[in-house]
Amino acid sequence: MFAKRLALLVSTAICVAAAATSAVQAQNFKPTGPALPVDVMSRDWGVWSARISPDGKHIAALAGIPGQNPVIRVWSTDDMSKTPTQFGSKTMRFTGFQFMNNSKLLVFANQPVAAGANSNWQSKAAIANLDGSSFLDISQDDSTDARGDDRIIGFSLFNRLPKEENVVLMEIRRFSGTEIVRLNVNSGRQDRFARTGENESFEWSDSDGNIKLKSQLRAANGVYTQYVYFRESNNSEWRELPGLRLPLNDRFNITPVHVSKDNKSIYVLTNRDSNFDVLAKYDLATDTLGPPIAQNTEFDISSASFGSSADEDALTQDPLRTFCWAGPSTECQYFDPIDKRIANLLERALPGTNISFGVRNSGANVLVTATAPNVPTTTYLLKNERQLIKVGSVLDGWDRTNLGPAEWVYYPARDGFQVPGILYLPPGYKKERDGRLPLVVMPHGGPWSRDNMDFDRSFWPQMFATRGFAVLQPQYRGSDGLGKALWKGGDNQWGAIMQDDKDDGAKWLVDQGIADPDRMMMYGYSYGGFAAAAAAARSSNRSAGLWQCAISGAPAIDLQRISTDWGESRLQRVIQGVTVGGWDPMANLDQVKIPWLVFHGDYDRQADTIHSRTAAARMRQVNPNANFRYVEIPRMSHQLIQMYPEHKTQFLNLILDWTANNCGNISDKFDEPGLKSTITRRASK
Repeated sequence: MFAKRLALLVSTAICVAAAATSAVQAQNFKPTGPALPVDVMSRDWGVWSARISPDGKHIAALAGIPGQNPVIRVWSTDDMSKTPTQFGSKTMRFTGFQFMNNSKLLVFANQPVAAGANSNWQSKAAIANLDGSSFLDISQDDSTDARGDDRIIGFSLFNRLPKEENVVLMEIRRFSGTEIVRLNVNSGRQDRFARTGENESFEWSDSDGNIKLKSQLRAANGVYTQYVYFRESNNSEWRELPGLRLPLNDRFNITPVHVSKDNKSIYVLTNRDSNFDVLAKYDLATDTLGPPIAQNTEFDISSASFGSSADEDALTQDPLRTFCWAGPSTECQYFDPIDKRIANLLERALPGTNISFGVRNSGANVLVTATAPNVPTTTYLLKNERQLIKVGSVLDGWDRTNLGPAEWVYYPARDGFQVPGILYLPPGYKKERDGRLPLVVMPHGGPWSRDNMDFDRSFWPQMFATRGFAVLQPQYRGSDGLGKALWKGGDNQWGAIMQDDKDDGAKWLVDQGIADPDRMMMYGYSYGGFAAAAAAARSSNRSAGLWQCAISGAPAIDLQRISTDWGESRLQRVIQGVTVGGWDPMANLDQVKIPWLVFHGDYDRQADTIHSRTAAARMRQVNPNANFRYVEIPRMSHQLIQMYPEHKTQFLNLILDWTANNCGNISDKFDEPGLKSTITRRASK
């Protein structure tokens, strides 16, 4: 992959005449496929989040159905031609599930709850039969204060207890701490098994339910340290492991992923002594962390599994089975012979895709997922290593023939730092023939997050690529999961160096002859919305003349408010809040010189709606003549999975309308046929 990294890029030495010719050609370029329609992008995904039962006899997945909430579908792997059973809810949107055993599912759902300024989506959990015939709500919150510290904030399956048929360990997360309960999957009875304090968390348990690792956070003189404790069984005493202490202020990672069956070693992912996470073994007897046993010189080791295809729960032996690294997409090294054989088979059967799989019955039933930037994530069942049966896709009818390709690239920032990114191009585009394109720079949220080379289920990159745009997703400084240097390089550089990285990506694509310097815009959501706000506020100074317009979705704009919000949690302030600083768009709204659209859901408590309301009010005061529009979408939350199709329909139309009618030179050459315009050419204030 890395030999091809810059294959699509050419020398920056482009003569003026050739550039002028390219600009003329670009005006006539049309993608070879149709534009991805709003009504397709706004639907619930087709089939996603598939899982296979422990015995391999059933596959379950979430599925979207027009006009109703998502459902759960369940197939029998013995006869995949048989119509799957399905069940759903009229009032709740299913968001996820897990197999508790071979006949029961733990189902997660959300529903909107109106509570004035605190309106939000409420989480639910229930036990369901595979056919939905029994649906037992287990999420009753017994706290007396619905906003107090003892209220429930989430559920998860802590341990399936593979040796027990009808009991699992479930984790209930409260603001005051976490408790583990033994949950009877038939009756719903919950018996408390363990409880942490507000500064503790349970980290790992074995197949018998012995909780062997926990962490505890303590502060001394303003320094927070995470302490790790070990015990051999639930009847043993906890003892601290000094070699795994983690001073949070030092900003490195030590994450335990497995305790050996002989209780002699703990496998951890750590970047304490390196830029990237490695897999290393901690010796319990000597309290020492050994050298890396798996590493990648360009990316983090992201996971490791133990056991074998014949002993998936590592009940008898626990050799290292797989380790994976977080490259442009996740790639893995397999040690189990059956896993190796299946991986090779799938690479031949599904070329050019990023493949993951889960083995059951020594390879007789394998759940397979294949994806790529221009291949919607698709799930298959591989039977007996011979028959590959499609289960479903997040988006049927769209593939490489009508979606734009993407490439992982690196570009130089103004200080020489090499910034990773993903570059999407329109289907059918050839630079030498078609010349320069309009560009959308699309920074991810977080900012402690990253993009990858899987299919983007927001559809936003392909929305623009299929309409003739180049799209750059910069992994700017502050992005997580691509090494400490990149991650920590964003500390207190919001709106400053972090923003320069985005500007420099656009300028680099101009130098490459791909981007038209007179047709560039920024669109981002969440932190990406902050970045678009910074692009707008910098449009009369540091980024003057660069952008034609900016669009902010659900942005956190006010740096002072962000710091205050994080300040409500001491831990968040220590870990991330102290890194929030730099150049504040909210203090520079009088400098907005380009058209700027902001949209936000009024049920958004993650990047709270107050950010956009305050920015809109201030824009009316300090910059009343700006081409600015704020749209608030009723009952829309922050996360895509919590949105109704009508929410997505509204903001996707807003984005395309703004691009067509309020984006400078882009608008002069871009049209969206059939668009139901909601904004006049001169946007309302």
